[in-house]
Amino acid sequence: MAEQIHKKIKRFIEKNQLIEQGNELILGVSGGMDSMMLLHYFYTYKEVYQVSLKVAHIHHGIRESADLDAALVEETCRAYHIPFYRHNCNIKALAKQKKCSEEEIGREERYNFFISLLNPGAKIVTAHNMNDQAETMMMRFFRGTDIKGLGGILPKRGQIIRPLLDVTRKEIESYCKVHQVPFRHDETNFMPIYTRNKIRLECTPYIESAINPSFIKVLGEHSQLYREEEDFLEGYTKSLFELVASQQETAIVLDEKLLKSYHPYMQKRLFFMAIEKLTGSLKDFSSKHLESALALMEGQSGKEIHLPKQVTLRKIYDQLILTKEKLSSLSYAIPLSLGTQEIKEAGLVLSLKLVSKEAIHQKSENLYTKYIDYGRIKNGLQIRTRQPEDYISLGAGTKKLKKLFIDEKISKDVRDSLPLIADGDEIIWVIGSRLNTDYYVTQETTKVLEIQMMNER
Repeated sequence: MAEQIHKKIKRFIEKNQLIEQGNELILGVSGGMDSMMLLHYFYTYKEVYQVSLKVAHIHHGIRESADLDAALVEETCRAYHIPFYRHNCNIKALAKQKKCSEEEIGREERYNFFISLLNPGAKIVTAHNMNDQAETMMMRFFRGTDIKGLGGILPKRGQIIRPLLDVTRKEIESYCKVHQVPFRHDETNFMPIYTRNKIRLECTPYIESAINPSFIKVLGEHSQLYREEEDFLEGYTKSLFELVASQQETAIVLDEKLLKSYHPYMQKRLFFMAIEKLTGSLKDFSSKHLESALALMEGQSGKEIHLPKQVTLRKIYDQLILTKEKLSSLSYAIPLSLGTQEIKEAGLVLSLKLVSKEAIHQKSENLYTKYIDYGRIKNGLQIRTRQPEDYISLGAGTKKLKKLFIDEKISKDVRDSLPLIADGDEIIWVIGSRLNTDYYVTQETTKVLEIQMMNER
């Protein structure tokens, strides 16, 4: 049985490329059965893997017997001639100070200590097994998760590896019995005081006895399937993101029309990807925020919603702009010149270039690309917000911008922040809307200016 377990662990390590020859392995050992088995295993097979070992132990100060746990690990390391490193901390005090759970602060302290011992080429090794995997999947499912969450504990994350994920707790028990591996019992593991303990002590035994005795193995196998699905979907989402999004210095702009052409599931993934790129994390974001974002696509231009982490999502015509800084509602006037120019105040990028009259017929003019008679410009181009008494020529006379906004059903709360292309006091183009007919390209035009609100690639 012990040899079969060794072969299973070795296959898992090779399949997931967890260890390379010459690696230094920093084993996280608490003194419990799982981690003591991990220590014995790598001590026994270190020559097979051609690795060196260190042991890291956290004395968390929660239980009175923690001193005995530390003593067992230290004595075993001394017998195995393995360097032993210990870190003392008061988990209860830290949890109270940082206002978070003991589980959360314990995990944070543990990994911070492990990372402090890392050298180049080293790996942190934890004793998470298939039962831990199943418990993690159930916890995430009960709290609400997606395919990524159902992938459970990853075999490898950065320099952290988990070589026992294909081994059940019963197999670990058997290994320890055969090799007479000493270990300590953590009495808190048998108290239903944490969610994970309740699942381990109450849910899992019931499911195994009443529904499926191979439940742990089934979840362990399916976690791999979910990880493979997520890996595929993540790659596909990235390829779509390149098409639908442009990332600017302080904002991410999504092409609403293209976004709407995708399946709702992909729309949500793309929104989440945009949020993660903008904020660095999806913490505090949930499905209700996604639903609000999708609903905004059906709203009128100028509407906005406020999301966690000071993120604002605003719809401007056929674009959705995610920004961590509220788009300016103050007035601005910025001179424009030929070339590409980022207008941070408006959350957009403009491209201005001279083109031939023939080129106009080869390109499609749309809401965000206009061609004007460059020779008509008298006072210099600028992008600005509206001013009192602004008007625009529309062929059959002039119209006040206020009246145009009413006719175009542009809401009052965004009219002051809409970007306008102007020639001094005269409005040439309300971006995304009407163009001043006095600047149309005609037979007499000698120079044509292309103005495009573009996505930055």
